Amino acid sequence: MIKKHKRVHSGWMRRASRIYLNDLNESKADNLIKFLNQYQQATNYTVVRLWSEKDMSSDLLPKEVTNVISQRFDTTARLSQCIGKQAKEIITSQREKSKRKQRMPRMRSHTANLDGRFVEIEEFDGCFDMCIKTSSGVPKMVIPFNWAKHANKFRNDGWLLGNSIRIGYDSKGVFIDLIFEKVKPPLKNKGNIVGIDRGYNIMLAVSDGQRIGDGLKATIKKGGKRRKSYHHYVETELNRYFNKFDTSDIKLIALENLKNVKANKREKFSRNINRLLSFWHYAKVGKRLEQRCEEQGIMLSLKSPSYTSQCCSVCGNIDRGNRKGEKFQCLRCGNSDNADHNASKNLELLGLAGVYSLRSLPNFEDRNKFLCFR
Repeated sequence: MIKKHKRVHSGWMRRASRIYLNDLNESKADNLIKFLNQYQQATNYTVVRLWSEKDMSSDLLPKEVTNVISQRFDTTARLSQCIGKQAKEIITSQREKSKRKQRMPRMRSHTANLDGRFVEIEEFDGCFDMCIKTSSGVPKMVIPFNWAKHANKFRNDGWLLGNSIRIGYDSKGVFIDLIFEKVKPPLKNKGNIVGIDRGYNIMLAVSDGQRIGDGLKATIKKGGKRRKSYHHYVETELNRYFNKFDTSDIKLIALENLKNVKANKREKFSRNINRLLSFWHYAKVGKRLEQRCEEQGIMLSLKSPSYTSQCCSVCGNIDRGNRKGEKFQCLRCGNSDNADHNASKNLELLGLAGVYSLRSLPNFEDRNKFLCFR
């Protein structure tokens, strides 16, 4: 029987902290880069083989396949199993897609996921804080490093350092990703239910009145058109705004589901609008929000964004003419509000009703029944 891959701390929260090994000597860096190039080739070979065999299961690779990897790329049997595991993770990423959209994936980054069989993390007796000792098919060496500010934040908050790492290299140099783990807190049973509208004008419009990232659009417009580092700057500003989001009295967040929202849209806008939209990191904001909810025991529920910007949060009238840019004014009852805030109220309603979309509400009478409990 071939067992599936299992984590030691299944269900725990996991976060990564990247540390660049700028003090690593040249010979060690060259050996690691050579190993990572070979590791990438072996992983891509395994991906192609699994794809041709239509194997998208999460089972371990059979011994016959790992033996071929060992002979072809001159790796140990243990490292061949690790390569097969990473190739399986790449392949299984296509399972959620429909058969029409499935494409053979490739490993484009030069990274290796190594567990406790290959690395040991321990204190370093010298001028560095810690070190990593590698073995079992990975070039045998001692890699010293110092704690970074980001890693110390996890250590001070009670996160445990796992025995697995991710090692790789990019244009900045060789790096390691330390994996920190922590038990998930229980979900809150007291607090408010809020809706959040992710927008281009306002990063997060919350139904309780919070407007997170209100000045981000103006910051993006001031940026240069061809600054390569500007995406990183915008992401830093995004994180700074996000830290102002107060979630202390919230137990459930109803968030609009924006998966594939940018698909097939680039030809429909001008070049200037496309450039500005390229800085709309809605997926990263959603990931940060998901992590915040996980760490604070807040339930996150995805809702359909259909008609939330056209529907009046007071009377329930749905009309395209209700919204004009950032302004919302109901043509039936005259309710006037910010368009994003009105949409967040509709998302809050979906959270209170426990349904996915406004269409799931049978009629306006049921809608108004939930409105009275706000």
